Amino acid sequence: KYTGLDELILTENCLINYNNHIVEQCLKHVKKPNICMDFGAGIGTLSEILKIKFKISPICIEIDKENIKYLDNRNLQNYESINDYKGNVDLVFSSNVLEHIEDDIYELHLIKKKLSSNGYLYLYLPANMFLWSELDEAVGHYRRYSRSEIKEKLISVGFEIQSIYYADSIGFFASLMMKLIGYDTKYGIGSAISLKIYDRYIFPFSKFFDSIGMKFLLGKNIIAVAKKID
Repeated sequence: KYTGLDELILTENCLINYNNHIVEQCLKHVKKPNICMDFGAGIGTLSEILKIKFKISPICIEIDKENIKYLDNRNLQNYESINDYKGNVDLVFSSNVLEHIEDDIYELHLIKKKLSSNGYLYLYLPANMFLWSELDEAVGHYRRYSRSEIKEKLISVGFEIQSIYYADSIGFFASLMMKLIGYDTKYGIGSAISLKIYDRYIFPFSKFFDSIGMKFLLGKNIIAVAKKID
């Protein structure tokens, strides 16, 4: 049975290279911001990387009460709603969150309002409805994105697209296998040992294949970078 908190802890402990890569990809496109917001921060896994590795102290947005306890314990500034933070930010960073929100267009409008002039939005999203599986159902996804879908939605809200491409090309096939044989956090795909093996031995190859052009063809995720248009 899927539980959100267990999953967040599992992926933090087992997907160290993968989590670092998500943050690194963001900062490859966006120069170090003065004020950064982690929208849907979870237990603070990626915020901790921003804070410790890149010396960026993000403002965390998180609605889950149990997750907020982790953010408090990590001394990460946090709010339950994006509107609770009254200032503007230079960057909104969001990983695997927008797919959980039914009205994603409305949420993108809120994000845009929170950005300062010429601010940036970085999204890391699950890709391709073809890969839809029981795990997507379990975690409460409304969709997996195509590049064209997220591009159209960002433009409709008033963002200028900077870059959109796939991420984790080998992960596409791992997700396809999971769709076919199922998700098992104890013994199969999704277990701690399987995630550690993937992170340490397979994901480096996935990054390499992405770098030589596979990111324009397929991947388990999509990275979208967009700039606010005033």
